[in-house]
Amino acid sequence: RWPRLYEALGEDTHLTTAMGLAQIRGMQGDDLSAPRYVAATMKHFIGYSGPESGRDRTPARLSEIELREQYLPPFRAAVEAGAASVMANSGEVNGVPAHASKYLLTDVLREELGFEGLIVTDWLDIKKLISLHSIAANEREATKMAIEAGIDMSMVPSDVSFFEHLTALVEDG
Repeated sequence: RWPRLYEALGEDTHLTTAMGLAQIRGMQGDDLSAPRYVAATMKHFIGYSGPESGRDRTPARLSEIELREQYLPPFRAAVEAGAASVMANSGEVNGVPAHASKYLLTDVLREELGFEGLIVTDWLDIKKLISLHSIAANEREATKMAIEAGIDMSMVPSDVSFFEHLTALVEDG
């Protein structure tokens, strides 16, 4: 039941943490502004690799203890190591799409862990708040939900509607 093996470092919390920290050091180095380094992106915050079905982008039901003891430690260590970016979980955690979860993205990631970097979506995930999760009536509402939850950037390079909706939302107050 461990999906997307090419995007996960495994099921063991300690090993995942150690390997993740090595990747961050290798990608970001000591000086992220140096031309040979790039920003590391932690993936996928949080519970993405523990869905009930074992399939990609499907709901996970995780107790608070499981979330904090198995899934949170690698992210905590990565934040402390200075990881520059994080990609949100494409699925739901305990019935709430991660892209619309203020609890996960703001309360836990930003406030509890102290993450100050960029929170990015996975491919089309704001649009999926409408088409898959059925919690938003339209793209403007989905954009507002995602931004209010803590999303900074939408990863859909072939579509600029996120920026259009975000601009309109700001202009409307």
